[in-house]
Amino acid sequence: MRFRLGRRFDDPTSGLIAANAKAMPVLAQPYASGAPEVEALLRLRAEGLRVEEIAVDMRPRAGGESKLQGKKAITLVATVIATLVLFDVRRRRRS
Repeated sequence: MRFRLGRRFDDPTSGLIAANAKAMPVLAQPYASGAPEVEALLRLRAEGLRVEEIAVDMRPRAGGESKLQGKKAITLVATVIATLVLFDVRRRRRS
């Protein structure tokens, strides 16, 4: 994320976003990647809007296990990397 947004993001895949009215049309367009949370951040930045991460305290998992283990975790990482690398290519094709 630092490479693309110029700042560190600890959890770009959380999907939790606070957005103003200027951001809504940008976020409302269909997503082309398998990592829409990351694509949303890239879109906002590409439109010149401010993108920041605000840390929040999270309670420990009350039960169950993470769904991101093994192959799913590797697939997620690969998908995020592909989104970061190919974002500009996809954006140019749509224009």
